Amino acid sequence: MRTLRTQLTIFLTTLLFVALLLFALFFNGTVDKLFEMYANEQRQEQVRIIKEQINEQYSPLSGYNLSSLEVIANAALQNGLFVHVQTLSGELDWDISVHKTQECQLVLQHAEVNMHSRYPSFNGAYTEQNYDLLYKETPVGYLTIGYYGPYSLNDSELNLINSLNRALLVLGLLFAGIAILLAIFLSKFFLRPISDVVKSTALIAQGEYGQTIEKEPKTKELSSLVHSVNEMSRMLQLREQQKRRMTADIAHELRTPLSNMQSHAEAVIDGVWEPSPELFQSIHEEVLRLTRIVEQLRELNDLESNNMQLEYECVDVQELFENVSTDFAAQFRNKGVNLLCSSSEETIFLFCDRDRIKQCLVNLLSNALRATPQNGSVTLSCEISQDSVYISVADTGIGMNEQDLGQMFERFYRADPSRSKNMGGMGIGLAITKAIVEAHGGKIIATSAPNEGTLVTMSFPLRADTDSV
Repeated sequence: MRTLRTQLTIFLTTLLFVALLLFALFFNGTVDKLFEMYANEQRQEQVRIIKEQINEQYSPLSGYNLSSLEVIANAALQNGLFVHVQTLSGELDWDISVHKTQECQLVLQHAEVNMHSRYPSFNGAYTEQNYDLLYKETPVGYLTIGYYGPYSLNDSELNLINSLNRALLVLGLLFAGIAILLAIFLSKFFLRPISDVVKSTALIAQGEYGQTIEKEPKTKELSSLVHSVNEMSRMLQLREQQKRRMTADIAHELRTPLSNMQSHAEAVIDGVWEPSPELFQSIHEEVLRLTRIVEQLRELNDLESNNMQLEYECVDVQELFENVSTDFAAQFRNKGVNLLCSSSEETIFLFCDRDRIKQCLVNLLSNALRATPQNGSVTLSCEISQDSVYISVADTGIGMNEQDLGQMFERFYRADPSRSKNMGGMGIGLAITKAIVEAHGGKIIATSAPNEGTLVTMSFPLRADTDSV
């Protein structure tokens, strides 16, 4: 199987050869046409001069001077023209082909050889044209000009055409060599990034994620291809890291309650502990914890797989804010954090699954409350702009750095695993929130900086029927 570079080189070389061939054919056709026009124009000019010269030799008293006619006819014969002069009365009938029969035949043969040497299929023959001879605008005779037609080229003209063809051949060979070198250079220039992409993707296919192509091509499309491959490599590396971290987190989340239940069961079996309601209550709490983890994972999978049915209705966003604020009032009061609702002058309606959007707000408020210290504040706000509804949760908490911010919606991701564990988060809530928002056709973004708080904004498409409610 031929490489792309070989195929491209062959293609470019063939294309350039075809272009040169077409140019050569065009050039030859144009040159032949130009020389045909030139030969005809030259013959017409020579005939005009011959007519003038012969007219000048006429005298009403003595007629034509034969010696002068012979000189004019001999000169015309050198240019391949045969002169035949007749008077009206028939007193004179002078023909060069009669006086110099052998020379005329040689001229015709030479013209035929010349034309066939250049154009093997040229269809030519002896041709005559008749003209009136005048004296003071009065006809006095007839002039017949014979020649090899429809046109012919002399030796110098043929030599010029052949020289042009030889020059064209040399230039063609020169340009052909340049074309081959150019094709090789272009194929190497354009395919080097593709070769780098092939090598990089081969390494990625072997599991070596994170491989990037350092040299960026100047061509827009190739640059986009290299950028996409680099981005894919980085994303695969990130996904691999997330997968490993997720496996470790799931193992950790499941190991703790399982270890607790195992230790309780072994203590009872060994007779260290006596079965009691308190012991079974502890085991029951661990079972509930396991059930909650599994249920959240199942819910996230259903949302991401579009298997969960959403029950849409027209929801008053301000009313939803008040409902969620009431649920969280005690938690915020106990920690000493202010929960604020930014009210809008107009009533904003959102066509959505009320329970799912409330779940999103609960997850975002829970995270904001955990990240906000005492005397801080968390603000709920909503605004409508063009064709979207924006719901935001802003806090004055500890904030996040850029690396954590880019991964905060990944499942089991924790910016600070030790702190999140102590605060009870499992790293699934924000992933579920993102899945719910995207299931509604919306987007969720976050902006933050260390010690400057975090702003999370959910945007949902605005339906025309809710805008007029």
